[in-house]
Amino acid sequence: MAPGRREEHAEDTRQAILAHARTAFATRGYADTSLDDIVGPARLTKGALYHHFKNKAAVLEAVYVTMEEELVAEVGRTMAASEGDAWDRILKAIDAFFAASSQPEYVRIVLRDAPLVLGEQQGREVDQAIGLAFVCELVKALIATNLIPRLPVMTASRILLATVSEVAVTMAYADDPLVVRREGTEVVIAMLEGLRLLAARDAATA
Repeated sequence: MAPGRREEHAEDTRQAILAHARTAFATRGYADTSLDDIVGPARLTKGALYHHFKNKAAVLEAVYVTMEEELVAEVGRTMAASEGDAWDRILKAIDAFFAASSQPEYVRIVLRDAPLVLGEQQGREVDQAIGLAFVCELVKALIATNLIPRLPVMTASRILLATVSEVAVTMAYADDPLVVRREGTEVVIAMLEGLRLLAARDAATA
């Protein structure tokens, strides 16, 4: 059933709140953003905001989730555009992830402010909920094409996701993020190359 006008209006209001909150959080930072900074440019009232969100932290969480979903979608588009094999696609996925996670808006909202406001555990749960299924598919593709050994998919995916996420966080606080990105990429690829050598050895033994 198609949503009625009331539902459409409510969703439009919610999206307007998130869009203006995202802009405010990115430019002022979470701590220096007031509710007036969010609802004023959107020409809404605080009551409209509280209709959709419990508080400012809940708005931040919703913005956080949206930005994480956008990052995963961007990585997915990059991979889909690749004409290479599974190995080439995962290398492009790593590069796309680091490129997207180094954007100033993402750094300030997702990597710096959100963990302080929401807590690292909650942020980790969001990352796992949004990104883990995507990484699992990458790992499955590598296993299916014998590019890595037949490891436990979920565990391998969690470790890979945690590794690239840690590089992104380190980039966010580094004096020279480009150096961290280059070194982090080298380490992640070295880990995967090691797994590829193990897969090749297993295949030769078999």
